Amino acid sequence: MAATLSLSSSLPSVMTWFSRGSSFSVFLLLVLFILRPSPSSASSPTKVSYAEHCGSIVPQSTSTGVFISPSDSFQISSGYYTGGKQLFAAANQSSAPQPELIGVGSFQFNARFIHRTQSAGTLQISGSLSIVGHSFKYTERRPRHHRQGLHSSVVFSGTSVFFDDLSGFWSESTEELCMVGTGSSYFYEAKVIKYFSVVFKLHYPKISNISTSLVSGTVESIGPVGNPNYFDKVSILAYAPRNNYSYTQLNKVRDSCALLNVSSGTRKFETGSLCSYISNLLRGNYRFEEGVHPFSGLNDYSLNFLSFNEVYCSKEDELHMRIGISNSSFHWYETPLKPENSLVAEGFWDNKNHRICLAACRINTTKNALEIASVDDCSIRLTLWFPRVLSIKNRSKVVGRMWSDKDKNEPDYFSMASFRDLGDHLRVYTGMIYEYTRLDDARKLYDSMKSHSKSQNKTYPDENSKRDLSFSISLSRGNSSGSGRANLISFADTLYVDSFLEQPQAADVYEWNVSYGIYYRNHSNSSSSTMISAEGLYNSRTGLLCMVGCMYPTFSSPIKQDHKTEDSMDCSIVLNFQLPPMNPEAGELLNGTIKSIREPSDPLYFEPLSVSSYHMYESQAAKLMWRMDIEFIMIIISLTLSCIIIRWQILYTRKHREVLSAISLTMLVLMIVGYLIPLILNFESLLIMVRNKQNTFIRSNEWIVVKEAVERVLTLTAFLFHLRLLQVSWSADEGRNDLRVAERKTFMLCLILYFVGAVIAWFVLSRNKSNMWEWEDLLPYAGLILDAFLLPQIVINIFRNSKEKALSIPYYVGMTAIRTIPHLYDLFRSHLFVPYFQSVYNIYASREVEYYSSLWDTIIPSTGVLFATTIFLQQRFGGNCILPTRYRKHDGYATIAELNL
Repeated sequence: MAATLSLSSSLPSVMTWFSRGSSFSVFLLLVLFILRPSPSSASSPTKVSYAEHCGSIVPQSTSTGVFISPSDSFQISSGYYTGGKQLFAAANQSSAPQPELIGVGSFQFNARFIHRTQSAGTLQISGSLSIVGHSFKYTERRPRHHRQGLHSSVVFSGTSVFFDDLSGFWSESTEELCMVGTGSSYFYEAKVIKYFSVVFKLHYPKISNISTSLVSGTVESIGPVGNPNYFDKVSILAYAPRNNYSYTQLNKVRDSCALLNVSSGTRKFETGSLCSYISNLLRGNYRFEEGVHPFSGLNDYSLNFLSFNEVYCSKEDELHMRIGISNSSFHWYETPLKPENSLVAEGFWDNKNHRICLAACRINTTKNALEIASVDDCSIRLTLWFPRVLSIKNRSKVVGRMWSDKDKNEPDYFSMASFRDLGDHLRVYTGMIYEYTRLDDARKLYDSMKSHSKSQNKTYPDENSKRDLSFSISLSRGNSSGSGRANLISFADTLYVDSFLEQPQAADVYEWNVSYGIYYRNHSNSSSSTMISAEGLYNSRTGLLCMVGCMYPTFSSPIKQDHKTEDSMDCSIVLNFQLPPMNPEAGELLNGTIKSIREPSDPLYFEPLSVSSYHMYESQAAKLMWRMDIEFIMIIISLTLSCIIIRWQILYTRKHREVLSAISLTMLVLMIVGYLIPLILNFESLLIMVRNKQNTFIRSNEWIVVKEAVERVLTLTAFLFHLRLLQVSWSADEGRNDLRVAERKTFMLCLILYFVGAVIAWFVLSRNKSNMWEWEDLLPYAGLILDAFLLPQIVINIFRNSKEKALSIPYYVGMTAIRTIPHLYDLFRSHLFVPYFQSVYNIYASREVEYYSSLWDTIIPSTGVLFATTIFLQQRFGGNCILPTRYRKHDGYATIAELNL
């Protein structure tokens, strides 16, 4: 990143350097900057006065320099907001169809520095605020470039506004925080950067309890209403618990919880140990099974899912949290805060009965103003426990009850409702066991299928590679499709934890009892998800996996979700999978089916689902990562060698200035374009990183950013070196009409050849493609032109019958080697790696931007060696030495004419 920034700052000096040469080089630089996809930007924000906007709320004071660790104070991880429509107006102005909304907006606030001030009870705070717009799902066609190929795909996107330099003061007496600052947002669809000046006000109590666990405030825009950067007031609300939380409901919780009995067989925790487990144990989504829960009559009866978010635990096993209710199990980790569908809760671990007891309160927003939202009606009770025995019908790590502590005649009373987690985030702990109950049915299915599966001396995952038995899946039925994952739960008598507890196995055993959790969703309905619990047998010699499965009817296919039935599981499901071998050949992929064995007339029957997967085993993934690291090193080496070779040619021309006029300008332009294309394709992302005030290294993988920055720097260096070589060669041709005529003939002849080749490539592409082709589909042909970069030099040597050693041997031999080695590597790669995975995730020798196949990997290196040999002969014996003897006495143009080219 630092290297990238230094390049940006050095551009003026680079332009001054080129201005010393001809106007042609300046023209090329102007083309580069005109073609760059630079986003437009609004005017920069004005400096905001704290005294003017916040002085009446919290008077400004002088810092004493005493630093206070932010800890969990003034930290908001997931808040809810309304208003501020203009913040995201640029994204909504796009003429493209509006994408599907898949999530709600949220905000985060982080205090970076907190200092004491000379005013008692006043703290000086600086921090950052980010407001995240709604998430969308849409199909995007992104350009493919030299590092990766991106086709039409489902993309999740949302615009964010960052206020990263807020500063202000908080008063202990009024519990008010007021800050001023600026922020910015980049709108990808409209390519617009907008800047904002704001006042951030937050009511933040010193001591938190269940009644004051909510914090609220506003973000207000500074400036006239008609200003393009103005936005309506944003109202915010968040759950912000702290370590100094005061519990006020524990006595009421004990009284209510004591009236409920819990079944035996629950997980036990030692006193004081719950906090180390609680975050993992409560992660995931839960489904109401029966009864009426407190939200069933308020909005939509489909609010059947709940989650436990922002869970905080004390050393005394007391805990508090936010509970979210939703109509979708899509949210894997946290349900976004929505006041009307949220509760705040506190409670404790009942060590005697091995359960969690909670009191929950509603959030009152009846006045439709988040700034005055309050917590009331704390009559809701919950208890949760952790079953020790798993089975096909019970995959839940957490089971619970929710009920009202009110009298039956009081408003908002509801009877007891049961809920359990979906099992999609199974966490296994010590003492848990799995009980197989459907193996007899699975054995019948297995016996009917095993005769169709043969080992053929291939290796499949076994007891020593159990991690490879979990895999992602794609599902299809007619025109609908979906995706998900099959997670191994148990293998023989061993449960899956983060790593398997290895147990001695008999050497001759190859049929194993297994259980799975299969989770998937339909692409056409992202809020609909399916969870199948399955168990059966796996053959480690043939890769055959046969199981019977169970799922809740409401988790069935979309056409059956409206069917009302008793809340029992549908266990008339069979699953057959054929796993690929550890070293698969072309076409050997994971495939299988999920079927209902009910009669088609049965309401719970569903059409069979076809299952497939490009499953990558752990050993294959490690080999792929190793290959990608090697390919990146090869990219860096090739770019570094390119810079050295081009620099060598520049020094060569300084020593032999008479050869400058013999260098083909067409060839140099061709090479410049070859380096310009990846720079243009990557310039927008580079510009965003430079202008974005957020720390890129925090929000993405640092090593990837470093690698991309190094690659850009080397590509830009090679581009500038070639541009310099073109500039000095162009200057040498000034005033020489004979040279210009020969260059013009070379350019026209090469242009005709390239055009004819493009037409042929387009014709072949059109015949092979069922959908409409795009210009980016011709990128491989552009790579082919670069492979033949010496062609213009050969042609101009013929026209001029030149013996001048225009190109140094290191240049034309080295550049030929750089263009040839990727094809030789591709031949090696095709024999070393798995057939499917060797053709994807290519960052070196990418099939998206050049022709790579066994045929092309032979033709292109052979052609490169032929062209390099031709240049050597021409520079030794003359440009026409490669022509038949009877044509050598004529000039090059006449020769070409006689050959009818």
